[in-house]
Amino acid sequence: MKQIYIIKGLDCANCALNLEKKISKINGVSSCNINFLAEKMIIDLDEKSINEVLLTCQNFEDGVQLKRIK
Repeated sequence: MKQIYIIKGLDCANCALNLEKKISKINGVSSCNINFLAEKMIIDLDEKSINEVLLTCQNFEDGVQLKRIK
């Protein structure tokens, strides 16, 4: 299922790329794209892996926040 999030708190575009790579390796994630400038993450995943994705984002860098918009 495809989900779209506003992602705030990333320090730089390189951090966004590193987080994107980390999320893409999670079992059940088909694709992940983080646009640093737009502060948007588009992810395609199964429902079972969403908690691991959220935990990965929270533990990646202090202050990273996600808000689902679609």
